[in-house]
Amino acid sequence: MKTNFPLVIVVLISTLTTCLADDITTLDGHKYADVKDVALKHDGLFFVYGSADSLHGVTVPFDNLPDDLKNKYHCDPFDIGLAYARQNIQVNLNKGMAFSLEQLEAAKEKAKAEKKMIGFIMEWDTFFVPARPLQHGSQSGLAHFYDVFHDGLVLVFVRHESELNSVPDAVKQGFFGPEEGGFAPNMAVVTADCSQFVCEIPFGGDKSNGAARESIFRQKIAVIKQFVHDQTDTKSYQFSQIIGTMSQGVAFA
Repeated sequence: MKTNFPLVIVVLISTLTTCLADDITTLDGHKYADVKDVALKHDGLFFVYGSADSLHGVTVPFDNLPDDLKNKYHCDPFDIGLAYARQNIQVNLNKGMAFSLEQLEAAKEKAKAEKKMIGFIMEWDTFFVPARPLQHGSQSGLAHFYDVFHDGLVLVFVRHESELNSVPDAVKQGFFGPEEGGFAPNMAVVTADCSQFVCEIPFGGDKSNGAARESIFRQKIAVIKQFVHDQTDTKSYQFSQIIGTMSQGVAFA
């Protein structure tokens, strides 16, 4: 019988690759050795680490993972948030789930440190009750916004009753933009320093439910990602221009 040695080698390499364990080092410097059984959860990356004699399971928040690991394990917080919201688990909404407008400077510091944008959510005090994200109604809408965006953005709650005119100008561009339509909750997404408006994310009108909002959220997540991509390209171009100018200066010195 003729043996297909290249195929055998490929199978062996694939088998060995699945058996080999990884090491994971988090942004705060903690190193986990012999990592296996990696799984995505809504609140972070779960994995088992250690030897057969001392196995441990841990969930590391996404914002404590370096970018290369998030890419390797497909840790897109928006996709994970959308998937978690589809489970329609009740959210016990309360003011402490996001920064208040009075805490804006702390929110900006967190956004800068975690390289995230800020999502300002317009709300009424009556929204803070237990709610399921896929149902009709503003309370469910707020639960849906929270589930989908609280890991990918730094969230700030803005009281419709008294704070709409106190937000940064970039946020007003969203709150008073053409898509808001008079329905809350809705969200204005801006850069970490609140200097640039990125997009507004509307509630979806009086017919809004989980399916309608997910469609809107997906469209707006694409806008957010495109903004990040464009900003990265711009910075890379500016850096290359600086290097080119420096090189010319050296050449002509």
